[in-house]
Amino acid sequence: MTDFLMRQLFGLNGLVNISNLMFLAAFSVRDVLKLRILSVLSYMVILPYYYFQPQTLWPPLMWGVAFILVNGARIAILLLERRPVVLSPSETELYKLGFSSIDKREFLKLASLARWIDYPAGQILINKGQVVTQAMIIVRGEADVRLSDGSTIALHPGQLVGTEIAFSGLPSPADVMVVSPSLVVSWNLALLRKFVEPRPELRSKLLQIHDRDLVSKLNELATHGKPIM
Repeated sequence: MTDFLMRQLFGLNGLVNISNLMFLAAFSVRDVLKLRILSVLSYMVILPYYYFQPQTLWPPLMWGVAFILVNGARIAILLLERRPVVLSPSETELYKLGFSSIDKREFLKLASLARWIDYPAGQILINKGQVVTQAMIIVRGEADVRLSDGSTIALHPGQLVGTEIAFSGLPSPADVMVVSPSLVVSWNLALLRKFVEPRPELRSKLLQIHDRDLVSKLNELATHGKPIM
């Protein structure tokens, strides 16, 4: 019995047992990365068993190497995906203004699709009668909605610009002008829709952000009978 146990713990048979124990541990963990790492280690342990047989077992040996390579590539991808997300100062500012409910990694992808433009005071963002094709948000500075009766509505950092008009497809009822040097982020609506379409969770959160902005504007403007931008 002692000899039998020694053969199962050491030598080539021991490699088989150790390998299978690692496989068992791999399928006992919940984390995908740990599962793949343990699976690769398990195959690395079993490869000498195939090689040092009286006649080398080439098919399982080669398949084991292929398994290690494929899982090694997936491990590298998972490690890259789990790297800490580092935002630039401007991205951090935008994230805090209105996108903090979104996962930072998703936000970084979203921000990469945007145009970041510094506008001087007096720059027109939207002309009256223009069909708006961009979703915009002010990061720094201020803009005014200039109505036909000469009155203005101030837009501040964190507020969306022209999104309600853009989504309606109707021409803008007013001009929107930058009144102080401003950083404005804008997304092409067609590109934005294409990006969020396969991401239902992100789409839901963006709609919540839009709805909060709309409610804020309605609370401010409903009593004045002015258009919502």
